[in-house]
Amino acid sequence: MLKLGIFLAAPFLLVAMVFGATGVAVVNVQESGPGGTHLVVPVPLVLAQAALTFAPHEAKYVECSDFAPYAPIAAKVVAELRKAPDFTLVEVRQDDQHVVIKKIGKCLEVRVEDGEETVHCRVPLKAAERFLASYDGQGFPTKAAIWALRGAPHGELVHVRDGDDEVSVRIL
Repeated sequence: MLKLGIFLAAPFLLVAMVFGATGVAVVNVQESGPGGTHLVVPVPLVLAQAALTFAPHEAKYVECSDFAPYAPIAAKVVAELRKAPDFTLVEVRQDDQHVVIKKIGKCLEVRVEDGEETVHCRVPLKAAERFLASYDGQGFPTKAAIWALRGAPHGELVHVRDGDDEVSVRIL
């Protein structure tokens, strides 16, 4: 009986190890109002990467040839940010608008507040470095964005609020 239990549990343990090692992105959408929906979708990054195999060609590659002259500079900036202590890069206030860009820990954080609209984005610098390394002079393979997030620190990557409507993406 013990052998049968181990045999049946092995596939579940393997799946848990793979998903645990590669991360899971959780997309959370909350619409306000009486007919508002609340949707939570966990997406294992390895599954998202595999699904791109079946995506249309235009979803597999993002053309960005104008970025070519800036690619080496961007790579150097990210490499230096990874080594730098925490600091504020930019802070701008105007009326009810506020923008702050900071290097905090291993991430670059961007916060934008404009009245009832807020955007918070946390970019893991190691993921940015990996993603920039995938640039081929013409664009980026979409899989590279997903691959770059593997091993990213757990926590919220994006949180957008527009009034009472919210969308967030977390890595678990």
